[in-house]
Amino acid sequence: MLWILLAITAALFLAWNNGSNNAANAIGTIVGSGALPLRKALILAALFEFIGAITFGQFVSRTLMKGIIDITVYQDYMTVVKGMIAALLATGTWVIIATWLKIPMSISQGIVGGILGFGLISAGVNIVNWNKVTIIITSWFLMPPLSCIFAYLLYKPYIKMFENKRLLRLAIYASLFTMVSLSTFLLSTDIMKNVAIAYLMLLSLAIGLLSISLYLIYDKLYIASKSSKESLYLKSILLIASTSMAFSHGAHDSANAAGPLSATIIALDEKQIPVSIEPLFETLILAGLGISIGIISWGYRVVETVGERITTLTYSSAFIAQFSASIVVIIITRLGIPVSTTSAIVGSIAGVGFAKGLRSVNIKLLLKIFAMWLLAAPVIAVIAIVYYLILLSISI
Repeated sequence: MLWILLAITAALFLAWNNGSNNAANAIGTIVGSGALPLRKALILAALFEFIGAITFGQFVSRTLMKGIIDITVYQDYMTVVKGMIAALLATGTWVIIATWLKIPMSISQGIVGGILGFGLISAGVNIVNWNKVTIIITSWFLMPPLSCIFAYLLYKPYIKMFENKRLLRLAIYASLFTMVSLSTFLLSTDIMKNVAIAYLMLLSLAIGLLSISLYLIYDKLYIASKSSKESLYLKSILLIASTSMAFSHGAHDSANAAGPLSATIIALDEKQIPVSIEPLFETLILAGLGISIGIISWGYRVVETVGERITTLTYSSAFIAQFSASIVVIIITRLGIPVSTTSAIVGSIAGVGFAKGLRSVNIKLLLKIFAMWLLAAPVIAVIAIVYYLILLSISI
């Protein structure tokens, strides 16, 4: 029971730090553009982070439980317990430092580094699934340019829709439909595995159309009666993008705490090395709550860096950056790859900045952020080794 309590504490510590640092991923642009006050944005992000965690959190959790290292080679299940707790504590330690420095940090890079550190010190290089790790590390380097290019390509068509009042509603409908139908499709392919893809696509399209219908009702009952319709439409589309990113981030990053915690609880409960790679739903709830609490309590710390210091954001550019990043992240999440949601949003913001002109981007700040990212995995691996050696000396 004491080890379970320690594991839960370590997971909550990481999840809280995750929310504190990565709240900026979801609300940095909407606050930076002035579309929503910070407090309301924090509450909104916390809600959708939690929803994302409990619906999509299992995909990346599976990878973190057994995909990085082969835990079945261990003879003693307590090795896995202590190693996973060490990885959680090490990642949380590094992220709290990054948050204090107002640097948006990739928690996924951290937890992968922590698990690698524990695996290497306890069993050597042969325990590591180098094929999977190579794919993950490659994705870290590909994510910023991918989201940057995606945002760059979306910039001109969306800017035209923003400038034309008649097309502004079309931008809202297209964005809402895309995010809702895509999320539905990706989730349903896992829940309803025996159903034909064609039917799942029809279901996703139907739910996407339903979301547009609900927005039309809101438009008619509320926005139509206001004098500042254009401003409300602009805020609406930013809210869609921001909640989409919060949902995507919760779906992806809840695994950083839930995956190792699930492996720990299963090992302690069964008193053997976990055979199942299915994360416990309770850990997804715990991780989602931890992230949400972190967002509300300390989430303001990094918001300014993401929302204002990389490039100056307007309503339109904020939306494009947020929306493009959320699409990329939700697809990668469904593939079960622990990538950096932070690098996705930073890359998207940079892409919007580059579309406006090279001088509009704070290159020096970007280089500082990238340097912290490169240091994350190796430094956290070393910290995890230290924590693991300390935990080895503890006998409860």
